[in-house]
Amino acid sequence: MGFIPMAVAIVVAFAVFGWSATRRFRLLTIGAPAHRTDRIGQRISHMIQIAFLQWKMPKYKVMGPIHMLIFWGFLVLLINTLILWGRAFDVKFDLWVLGDNPLGHAYHFVKDIFTVVVLVAAGLALLNRVVLRPARLTASIEAGVILLIIITMMVADLVYSGWQMVDEGVGGFDMREPFASLLTLPLASLEKPTMDLLGTIGYWAHSVLVLIFLNLLPYGKHFHVVTSIPNVFLSNLDSPGKLPRDETIEKVLKEEDTGDGEPQFGVAQVQDFTWKDLLDMYSCTECGRCTDNCPAAKTNKPLKPKTFLTNVRGHLYERQNEFLSGQQKEKKLIPDVVDPEVVWSCTTCRACEEECPVTITYVEKFVKLRRDLVEGRGEPPAELAKALRGIETNSNPWNISRMDRAKWTEGLEVPAFDADAHEYLFFVGCASSFDDRAKRISRSFVKLLEKAGVKYGILGTDEPCCGETARRAGSESVFRMTVDANVEAFKELGVKKIVTGCPHCFNTFKNEYPELGLQFEVVHHSELLARLVAEGKLKPTEKVEQKVVYHDGCYLGRYNGVFSAPRQILHAVPGLVLAEVKASQKRGLCCGGGGARFFMEEHGERVNSLRTKQLLEASPKTIATACPYCMTMISDGLKEKDLYDDKGQVDVAEILAVSCGVGERKLLREEPTP
Repeated sequence: MGFIPMAVAIVVAFAVFGWSATRRFRLLTIGAPAHRTDRIGQRISHMIQIAFLQWKMPKYKVMGPIHMLIFWGFLVLLINTLILWGRAFDVKFDLWVLGDNPLGHAYHFVKDIFTVVVLVAAGLALLNRVVLRPARLTASIEAGVILLIIITMMVADLVYSGWQMVDEGVGGFDMREPFASLLTLPLASLEKPTMDLLGTIGYWAHSVLVLIFLNLLPYGKHFHVVTSIPNVFLSNLDSPGKLPRDETIEKVLKEEDTGDGEPQFGVAQVQDFTWKDLLDMYSCTECGRCTDNCPAAKTNKPLKPKTFLTNVRGHLYERQNEFLSGQQKEKKLIPDVVDPEVVWSCTTCRACEEECPVTITYVEKFVKLRRDLVEGRGEPPAELAKALRGIETNSNPWNISRMDRAKWTEGLEVPAFDADAHEYLFFVGCASSFDDRAKRISRSFVKLLEKAGVKYGILGTDEPCCGETARRAGSESVFRMTVDANVEAFKELGVKKIVTGCPHCFNTFKNEYPELGLQFEVVHHSELLARLVAEGKLKPTEKVEQKVVYHDGCYLGRYNGVFSAPRQILHAVPGLVLAEVKASQKRGLCCGGGGARFFMEEHGERVNSLRTKQLLEASPKTIATACPYCMTMISDGLKEKDLYDDKGQVDVAEILAVSCGVGERKLLREEPTP
């Protein structure tokens, strides 16, 4: 086949690719440190599941499986490429073990099947891009060229394999390579010089196109072919509810030296991201699944996760020579590359991360950018600045006097927490302490605890804010000062178990406080109530004859995997019919209140309005939630649609309290008895 041209092609192609890839690798090193070499066994398992088995792909019912087939096909056909390269030097080269033996026959059968599978899959992918053009995909000449290269390679391989079979004396269908063998008859009917020419073209087309494809990779979105598997291996294995710490802020709070010049908080320039953040950018496939499921994008906000990431990546690539020469200039990402409205539009719901097939993280990137705006520049949105001042002065984002924190207990005998007498500290949270509607959740919950005989207590006016709003808003200093005070107070009180009805408090205590010095058991009120029902300590007997749909809160569901407990509660209520909507559980749409958005104005179509519309598709009488923020946002959505007087909007604890005979039935908006 001409070993000299092949040797030259391989050496040149890999040398050029090595030069390009080395520059990309060097560019990664400008990023800040990130530790991702722990828990090797867990990383390997995660990589096998997500990268090789493609567990996330089937979420898209058509294109997901198509991509899976192309990926698996390439793994199989990579072996075939090595064989073809080797045959330039030895026409009988078979990778030493894949010759005329059972293993070789098995491989060539599988290879033949996958050649056609990849050919069809690539054709469908090209049809999807060129004809169907789903909104999540950006028009891309590169993507079309790559798909055409794949299609050409598959056709070339079939022609070459058919030619080889004719040379071996095969003259018709052969199960060893069923599809290639179908070409033996038309090939054999040609004059030998013509047949040999086609076979040779097939051989060189496949062999050389692979090398061309390899060298296109570092200069476009298909670089993910190289980086996505390492990116998955190096994923953050900690809970997604745990944000990275800001070491500069910690040094400032401890009055330690932060180096020369002004301290840098969060991310102001692209090189302030970690090298893993930059690897995320390399690995983006531009599939658009993140944007397709983003509540901000769905409601036409400036934020489009894919566009955000590719814009920052483009900025990084444009400055490559500058960075590699060590002569970079100061260039802020906001507002030149990233509009501040993009950063503030994020609800931190993690829908984007849930969908991403290569485990790219977005939330922590937006929070890092917020830290620069809030801590570095002192430029939070005005309404958010007010909430942050409230946390600092009165330990709640509403800035209501902390002396009012226990007013929700009026008329109830709610005990003050005593570690010797009580199993649980009921941490009420700011929303359920100060919001008039959410206070009823707290009242229903303590009535259920009393009925079940659970020993609990509250902190009353001494209860602090957990600091979650400040951290998601980018005010790491307010968060850390809040946490440091809380850790000492909780240790002094001897707190061992916390139950809370707020998923935001739940997530913060469970995932972020342990790293900062406090270990205790944390449960959400839906988990505790579901357990009490299962144990028979709570017996729902009164009927609630209503059709109910449950809204999955992001910080309870996607962040912490609590999907079944609220549903178990609802299933236990006699007469209640639980309906589900398509956008539920891991694909449930955010209410719009996360990421400190609860305290900010929203312009244009509202996320909570869209979510309410989705929930109403199930034709429920009542919408159930398990989060005080979600309750307010969904209630506002019902009011916007003039349905609030007709539709109930309640917490799962309130429904259970009604069925256990200790709740307020009027909250269910039941039809009057004739």
